[in-house]
Amino acid sequence: MEELKRIKLFAKCGDEALEWLLNQPCRRQEYPAGRRMFNPGDPCRALMVLVEGQAESRMMGEEGRELLVDRLKAPMLLAPAFLFATPNIIPVEVTAVTDCVVWHINREAFFEFMQQEPTVLRAFLEELCAKGHFLSGKMRSFAVKGLKNRVVEYLETNGSITSVADVAQQLGATRPSLSRVLSDMMDEGLVVKDGKGYRKA
Repeated sequence: MEELKRIKLFAKCGDEALEWLLNQPCRRQEYPAGRRMFNPGDPCRALMVLVEGQAESRMMGEEGRELLVDRLKAPMLLAPAFLFATPNIIPVEVTAVTDCVVWHINREAFFEFMQQEPTVLRAFLEELCAKGHFLSGKMRSFAVKGLKNRVVEYLETNGSITSVADVAQQLGATRPSLSRVLSDMMDEGLVVKDGKGYRKA
């Protein structure tokens, strides 16, 4: 119960309401660091609540290239937008970066719970909207902006690039492609390289 209360979705729920939910079909599962938690195409039949740990979601691109979709950090919901979707399958690979704990709560029980608890229903809808904004921004970034512009945006947000390989995955590029763009941007005086990596000039 205390683990679930860390989640914004359940923060305002009384103990009696949460006790009812926990008496419905649900399970608590631990995933060690490095373990793949979900594969693309896995069914999403339960509300998945990450209560401990950090994970990463990735999508496979062309020629076996991996795209880092998101870094996931507890406490948060996992794949809430696909819980009531048709088909309700997980579209990405999720891997535990640290030891993780996930609660799996039966979908139909959660649906009934939301009907009983309007604050939970509202919080769930807000979560879906926030996730929609995040994904639409991600799609717009890849569809409209070139790699050079994505690098500029990344530097404005994060300050520097310390690992070319890691950032290449986040930007949906190969490491050689990102290295070439960074080299060109250095020639243009847009970025500089020092002991901490690449940063805006």
